[in-house]
Amino acid sequence: MGNQPPPSPLATPLAWDLVAPGYAEEVVGHFTLYSADALEMARPQADERVLDVAAGPGTLSLQAAALAREVVAIDFSAKMLAELRARMNARGVENVAVHEGDGQALPFDDASFDAAFSMFGLMFFPDRAKGFSELYRVLRPGGRAVVSSWQPMPGVPFFWAVIEALSAELPNLPLGDGKGPLCDPEVFKQEMSAAGFEVVVEERVHGNQWPNVDVCWASVRKSFAPLVLLEHKMPKADFEQLAANIRRRIGEKFSGAVDVQMAAWLGLGRKPG
Repeated sequence: MGNQPPPSPLATPLAWDLVAPGYAEEVVGHFTLYSADALEMARPQADERVLDVAAGPGTLSLQAAALAREVVAIDFSAKMLAELRARMNARGVENVAVHEGDGQALPFDDASFDAAFSMFGLMFFPDRAKGFSELYRVLRPGGRAVVSSWQPMPGVPFFWAVIEALSAELPNLPLGDGKGPLCDPEVFKQEMSAAGFEVVVEERVHGNQWPNVDVCWASVRKSFAPLVLLEHKMPKADFEQLAANIRRRIGEKFSGAVDVQMAAWLGLGRKPG
């Protein structure tokens, strides 16, 4: 056990509490496209009960609410759930139940949902096997689960340039090689299958555009959890200098409009029965 790496900061509520407002403002519109893909794959019906694990600000939950009888959203970040409640109130959505809790220990009965989702959430769990097995447990026989993850970040040049710049400025920061959890579709399929699911993993790609580098960088500053966590931990002047240095490094590689195409894996699992 002593040789295991420490848990990722993204596996703790703090990072997501801090980033919640910027995340809800900057990325929900783009991530809605992947949630729509997931819903199309699982096809929840009007009389069904749906679970959204690591629901964040409700990107999928609010879409699912228009399709299913009931949606249950759970997340360990109170601030993300506050964003979800605000968006529910603004839209008059009444069939989403909100819970603060751990996706690795779901507080729900066995076989109590028809469909379950975790969009770019389960991938960060310290115990992904437990995350998958909990999804399996709470689904009825014949139920469907969709889990998503990002493909390797070097395939997204602008965001990879941000990570490379951050690594150059803070070389002791453990940023890795851009190959995030479940970025390999075969590993993804193996891990989800190990929980008991019959699995198909499919690719989905959606783009986002910004008019110039400054606007894109401003969005990243507000919505990229590792940066927001650094801003929280560093003295203000030090972080502003870091941000200026990153912006300068990005400017050496990019100019003009920014078009980002982000490729994801979506795993559809069916519980036999």
